[in-house]
Amino acid sequence: MLFAEPERTAYDLNFRLFRFPVRVHPWFWLVTLIFGSNRFHPDHPERILVWIAIVFVSILVHELGHAVAFRAFGVGSHVVLHSFGGLAVPWDNLSGRGRRAAVALAGPGAGFLLAAVVWATNESAGWAATGVLARDSYIDLLYVNIAWGVVNLLPVFPLDGGRVSQEVFGHFLGHRGTRAALRLSVWTGGAVAVYSLLCLARFAPLMQVLEQAPAWVPDGGLWTMVLFGVLAYQSYQLLQQLSWTDTHWDQ
Repeated sequence: MLFAEPERTAYDLNFRLFRFPVRVHPWFWLVTLIFGSNRFHPDHPERILVWIAIVFVSILVHELGHAVAFRAFGVGSHVVLHSFGGLAVPWDNLSGRGRRAAVALAGPGAGFLLAAVVWATNESAGWAATGVLARDSYIDLLYVNIAWGVVNLLPVFPLDGGRVSQEVFGHFLGHRGTRAALRLSVWTGGAVAVYSLLCLARFAPLMQVLEQAPAWVPDGGLWTMVLFGVLAYQSYQLLQQLSWTDTHWDQ
């Protein structure tokens, strides 16, 4: 399963931040490097290093948002950064749908707060206009913390939006809520994968729409196509498992 906690390795980076244990799996650095490969230039290697630092700080802030929310509800946790992002792993079960939804929302919320701080400091000091590297850093900080945060709120398992949808559907539909949330996850994940495929193919009607769309509307790419295709398939598998269990339980 994607987004499961990876096993420990001898090359993990371990430290504590605000009394939270943090572990960085070595694949985190490689995947982050691949995601930012278009920023690499042999004459300006600092650009890719700054990108890695921005992703590291941004995902760490996101996961600390979850961890702080867990702590506020009396549950300890640790943070793991790995190849597909990060996890805040609780040490105990958290009861209450509202609490679990609040914990899920706290991660993107922390990223949005960081983006607001970045924007506010630039508005007051104008630091993004001091050079090309500063400008690119400003854009990347806003992009990672806003665009990635919005994508993370899509109702797709096991993203934060998928967890929130599970709690919302569960509140209104009871035991049928998980099945409804998984169906939504399959359709949403599949739609994002198809959208990304059409973007890759430069499908003319879609390109015309995107040309008129606001600048913050992201294009789909190979990574989003693969990622959301896999997540949609995993949700489909979970839905099939639930159906099998319910059928055999009834018998």
